[in-house]
Amino acid sequence: MRIHIKSVLFIGTILCVGNLTYGQAKIFTPKGSFGVDIAVPTKANNAAFQRTFQGLFNGGLDYQYNVYKGITVGMGLKYALFNLNSFAFDNAEISGAYHMPGAYLTVGYEKFTNERVSINFSVRAGYSFLLSANDSCTAIQGNMHVSESVFVEPQIEVLLLSEKISPHGFSFQLGYSIYFNEFNQSELCMTEIKNILPEDYQGITRYLSIGFGYRYYFGRD
Repeated sequence: MRIHIKSVLFIGTILCVGNLTYGQAKIFTPKGSFGVDIAVPTKANNAAFQRTFQGLFNGGLDYQYNVYKGITVGMGLKYALFNLNSFAFDNAEISGAYHMPGAYLTVGYEKFTNERVSINFSVRAGYSFLLSANDSCTAIQGNMHVSESVFVEPQIEVLLLSEKISPHGFSFQLGYSIYFNEFNQSELCMTEIKNILPEDYQGITRYLSIGFGYRYYFGRD
């Protein structure tokens, strides 16, 4: 009877280990991916930038490669767009937009918690042009105001594969963009903006983005 019980326990242990190993082997561990993200900027700072512009779009394309157990490196292109808020100028007839195209390198960590769900944390660092195209600059200098800035963008992404064996994934994303540029009235080709105090221009430009993404994975270990 003792031998029989030991045999059952032994067989049960082997089956459990086998099932565990099989379950682990099925966890998706991609070698890399291509991604697209579309988000809306919100809660912009500094105070002057927040009052004069409204966020419309922040998104881009990226490629990332799994170098070691979920640690990823990659590169990408991004573009952000803000629309000029005419109500900040005492209803003056002025229109325009603030364009922020850029390129970046990224490093991150992605962990698939099961066959379909992953959590991805990354930090993007790159360089961007800041293009202020508005009626004021057109009237004064005949074209847009152009400046440049380095930026950093931490981002967290929660992703769900469309199926267990599918390379297609869809995600919810939160990002925080930090541009090392202090926005001021000269970017609107103005000497001053009424109702905006000098201290409102203090602080680098930064904003939160909320959006969604699509990612195509390739390679399985």
